[in-house]
Amino acid sequence: MLKTRFNEKLIFYLLLAGISSYLLSLFLLQLFFGLLSVLWLIEKTSEKKKALTTFALFILIFGVVRVIAIIFSQYPASSIHSLYKEALFYLSFFALSFYLKALPLEKVIKAAYCFALAAIAMALLGLVLFNLKMVERTETFTTGYATFSSYMITALGFQLILPYNKSKKYNWILWSLGTSIMLAAIVTSMGRTNIAIAGLLIVAALFLKKFTIKSALLILLVTALISVLSFQNNKTELTNRVENPTAFSDRDIIFRAAKALVFEHPVIGFGTKTFHDIFPYKDQLADKGVGSWHNDFIQIYFESGLLGLISFLLLIFSVWYFNIKFLRKLKDDEDLKNIGFAVLLGFTALVLSSLTAGFINSPVLAIVFSFLIALLSSVVYHSKVLNIQLIKKS
Repeated sequence: MLKTRFNEKLIFYLLLAGISSYLLSLFLLQLFFGLLSVLWLIEKTSEKKKALTTFALFILIFGVVRVIAIIFSQYPASSIHSLYKEALFYLSFFALSFYLKALPLEKVIKAAYCFALAAIAMALLGLVLFNLKMVERTETFTTGYATFSSYMITALGFQLILPYNKSKKYNWILWSLGTSIMLAAIVTSMGRTNIAIAGLLIVAALFLKKFTIKSALLILLVTALISVLSFQNNKTELTNRVENPTAFSDRDIIFRAAKALVFEHPVIGFGTKTFHDIFPYKDQLADKGVGSWHNDFIQIYFESGLLGLISFLLLIFSVWYFNIKFLRKLKDDEDLKNIGFAVLLGFTALVLSSLTAGFINSPVLAIVFSFLIALLSSVVYHSKVLNIQLIKKS
């Protein structure tokens, strides 16, 4: 096992605090993951090297390309801000990858459960704010509805897969209620793509036999009830969307702009954070607050060119490849298998959501992305360590 210089309880509680603060407070999120990153920097180099995996290589390649895009940016005054805004994403990945391997497996499992439970709490908070008409679409204090919705479907992948304690008679009802709260929060955030993705996750979880038809019916009933009551309390945005289904989407204008710029600076892009500098049809946008390409793959292409896009795709496909490979090889350990499937569903949901939104430039979702990859890396590592120990004992 990897060895850390620091007290195991300190690392564990910092990890749980960071996982719990994704949608609660951007300051706390940066504080907790920042502290973990600082501690990681102080760890022994020999131990840090042991934690490096193929994922680390692809993260490094992507990071190097992003730095090159900043250096050769067409608009350096805009791009220079990425140096510190994206730093925590890379540092948190290496810190999480190290500490999720250094912690015992039972604590890694608790961290995965914490991710799902914290999302239920944030979903409940978002629904309260929505019903009190403090927000037009379900979200929390520090995030917009797009980030909220993408985070929620990612955590839903964990909630649907990680098992509840079936030895207690009514636990399935509590689990169904928690799942319903998350689904109702997704519905009332009114992101059509993410609502569809949530439906796909439920179908996938049913296919994997993670819950029964009885539970599914209860979930659908409670979700519908909470959603209808919430829309009765706060129907302004829903009414606007029903009356003007294409209003404020601007996607046709965004795609037209992308088509006009696609062959300019194809190798290394225009530079990071340059949307406002290069977008040619600002005057045609109905929503003047649009600040991105609403698609991570288009965003990365224009920010860091084909080099950035290819490195990003390599990272994504490496996660899918090693995740599926791990699940196919693993036979006996249900805990590891459940986390593997939870990461697969959550990661896939996040990537699919990026087709109409984006996570790579989000200070919240980028660290969620890091957490998912580090968690997969951890369970793969623990499975190998456990196998070695079993061979030695026999």
